[in-house]
Amino acid sequence: MPRNRTFPAALAPLLALVPLVAFAVVLLGPSSIALREDVLHEETSAAAGVTYEHGGAQHSSDLRLLRILRPTGVEHELHLGPGAESSYYPVSVEFGSSGEPRIREVRWLPDRVAVRFASGELLEVPAENFRSVR
Repeated sequence: MPRNRTFPAALAPLLALVPLVAFAVVLLGPSSIALREDVLHEETSAAAGVTYEHGGAQHSSDLRLLRILRPTGVEHELHLGPGAESSYYPVSVEFGSSGEPRIREVRWLPDRVAVRFASGELLEVPAENFRSVR
């Protein structure tokens, strides 16, 4: 009785992909892969009456605090910039506390944004870093 070789023949291309996927993970690094992103805080500079000049025009900037689940664990980042959902300046939020960072106050200033966290830490980001991110 002849053996059916369809299953092994179909499995071979899939098995060939395993080293390729493993190589991509090593090349990119597991810390760059986001499995899930949750928005913890979101606001715009325009709501505070502040806009930033770029290319001769005034633009509002967005601020988003995200909890990002990666293969290596949970990280927290601020994403700043006009249209921060897709194009942003990332700022890692690591204060050494085991709890999740909570924003108490955001002050949009002409030359920077100042973010005060509930834990008391203050993070300031110069406007040059986020106003022209496109």
